[in-house]
Amino acid sequence: MNEFQIKTITVPKQEWDKVMNTLEVLHDKISRLVTNDSKEFLTKKEVMNLLKIGRTTLDRYIEEGLLEEVKLGTGTRGYIKQSQIDDLMGKSKCS
Repeated sequence: MNEFQIKTITVPKQEWDKVMNTLEVLHDKISRLVTNDSKEFLTKKEVMNLLKIGRTTLDRYIEEGLLEEVKLGTGTRGYIKQSQIDDLMGKSKCS
């Protein structure tokens, strides 16, 4: 049988508010990254599907400067901003 012990700690309101604010900011940023309708960064595979192009063409677009690859964090995976795809396809977010 598993046993759990629960302890109560006291945190000053100012510190608690600071933690909650940080969590809200992180939640907003993560939500923008993962929601399909307003995703800020796309994987190369998603870009290829949207533009209906192959990997060689995508790599050429990046090499020629039509698209800019962005590295997030310390990983090696590259992403493309949704706004660049919109610009390339002649779309604006206002329409």
